Amino acid sequence: SAKLNVVNDRQLKGNAACVHSSSSVLTDSCYDGLYPGHIHTTPFQKALLAVGSGVAALQNPYRHDMVAVLGGDNRTPSVNKYQDKMRNDPEGYTILTESHLIMYDLLLQRKMASLPDGSLGREYLRFLEENVSVRFVDDEELAYVMQRYREVHDIPAYLTGNAHQHAG
Repeated sequence: SAKLNVVNDRQLKGNAACVHSSSSVLTDSCYDGLYPGHIHTTPFQKALLAVGSGVAALQNPYRHDMVAVLGGDNRTPSVNKYQDKMRNDPEGYTILTESHLIMYDLLLQRKMASLPDGSLGREYLRFLEENVSVRFVDDEELAYVMQRYREVHDIPAYLTGNAHQHAG
């Protein structure tokens, strides 16, 4: 089997690797979606996901999985804005072209797992393992933008000790 180090979505498709939606573990089995973990949904199903995740998130704002489905997996205008900004910025364009995701970087994950508990790298890996991957976005590049956002937006909170603080 091929060794995967830093990979991108195009390499994943070329190697027929897959990430099952229940974990972030790469396997040799093939996937049928636009990207690893993708679940195709109809407009009606997307509406049900939006309503259901919205109700669940209002009932319990600490359900980050429901907040994630509501905020990202339903193609919100803010995600489209991030995508447009990345396309129009030289550095953002490079990031889109390389499509690197930490969740697929097995070597980096192994290094982070070997760090002591409480360290930024080890706690960040736990965060990645516990958070839901993008699954319902039917645009491969937009799904990448959302997944990348999920991977990096909480790092400052961890550095300042404000991880998982919810206003309300």
